[in-house]
Amino acid sequence: MPAKCAAPRATAHLSQEYRTPAWEQRKLGELFEESDERASDREILSVSVANGIYPASESDRETNPGASLANYKIVHFGDVVYNSMRMWQGAVDASRYDGIVSPAYVVARPNSEVYARFFARLLRQPMLLKQYQQVSQGNSKDTQVLKFDDFASIGISMPVSENEQRQIGGFFDRLDSLITLHQRKYCGVASWMLGVALVRLGSESDGAFGEMKHVLQ
Repeated sequence: MPAKCAAPRATAHLSQEYRTPAWEQRKLGELFEESDERASDREILSVSVANGIYPASESDRETNPGASLANYKIVHFGDVVYNSMRMWQGAVDASRYDGIVSPAYVVARPNSEVYARFFARLLRQPMLLKQYQQVSQGNSKDTQVLKFDDFASIGISMPVSENEQRQIGGFFDRLDSLITLHQRKYCGVASWMLGVALVRLGSESDGAFGEMKHVLQ
């Protein structure tokens, strides 16, 4: 059974309407299952630290043609995909595409409790990157591999409400678009806001998400 989090003490005395939305502690293995579907006739996707998941055709790097694709893994829209050798650097994203990826990548399919775009942010947090490195197998950073079973053993804190996951994930996707349009001059603000959302410092009435909205007003 997941460990439910009660309303934070700062808002516990308020009516439900004004309480900070509850978060809970979960293991990633309770929220995702490894997918090992294979195909060779779909669009090839790549995963990078800087760009997340994107079509390999948009990259300057060449992709392997023909029979070498026979063992590639299928990715569906909303799947979380990570580079097993670069997870500790943040090479993870929730896919906006259907396609296939190299067998070196791990495809984690979310269950119905998960809004993938929220986890696309959460899984790149520095505290989790350190945990990936700690549980990865290998003698050096260049040879470390994060297998799904080790990924599944990691505990995270997440909103109970999928709607709040959607609000936070959607907020940062929109903020990313704004940052791109303005040549990323607000990247410091984005980092601070992401910390507020995920650490859950909260505000008097509507939680960390409310605090972010007030800052943008």
